[in-house]
Amino acid sequence: MTGCTFRAARKAINAASLFFAIFALCYGNAFAHDFWILPHDAMSKNGQKVIFELRIGPGVPGKQTPRLPGLIATFNAQDALGQWKVEGHDGALVIGHLKTRSPGATIASLTTNGAKITLPADEFEDYLKEEGLTKIIAARKENGDTNQPGVEIFYRCAKSLILVDNQSKGYDKVLGLEHELVPVTEPLSYKPGTPFVVKLLASSKPLAGLQVKAELNTTPPTILRATTDEKGLASFNLPEKGEWLFSSVDMDVSPDENADWKSIWASLTLPVAGGHSV
Repeated sequence: MTGCTFRAARKAINAASLFFAIFALCYGNAFAHDFWILPHDAMSKNGQKVIFELRIGPGVPGKQTPRLPGLIATFNAQDALGQWKVEGHDGALVIGHLKTRSPGATIASLTTNGAKITLPADEFEDYLKEEGLTKIIAARKENGDTNQPGVEIFYRCAKSLILVDNQSKGYDKVLGLEHELVPVTEPLSYKPGTPFVVKLLASSKPLAGLQVKAELNTTPPTILRATTDEKGLASFNLPEKGEWLFSSVDMDVSPDENADWKSIWASLTLPVAGGHSV
């Protein structure tokens, strides 16, 4: 990494950390939880404008959050015609927008710059348990750090699937994100109560042994959990149709000396058999 590139990356991390810290004061430890993009509408027509919200929370429906300066590293869309940039501007509640241009699947993907957060020991341990990160719990115990705060730099890779003209071709395209959830089961023909499979990848390679959550905005919220196999596959028997949120997080020792841990989060929203809003 060149000096200019390193300074630019450090500036982005510092800016993102500042704004995440401000919002953490409002939302508590919500940034240790789900982060996803929500389209209006996930079932679209060709040539229709689609706008996106950003949601953050410990589960659906989450809290709508504006587009913060320094937050977004990339925000793109992919369809049968190729990739293009999702337009948007800082400070807006509509964090981005696009116009669909091809029948089938349009996949929006947003990645964030790194942001640093410190959580008290008890909150950090609860978060690790919630997300199935038992390897980090064990590592902290082995190092005698269980009662120490968790200092973490985290990154987000959020995807949203839009189905245009009631067609799904391209729904399973792999974008090559650092972490990525990809639907394996075709969503429009899915029948509730049968297996719905998603794949968890790191730079297009399977991630095994990690928890994936599936959530639907019901009362109370529906939350299902599964663990990926050696092929990175997680299977769920979804009880009903809807716009489902899938999410997962992996964590390892941070290469940055200013943090103990680095986490990368993946999320995916998509309409299953027609869908309705999260």
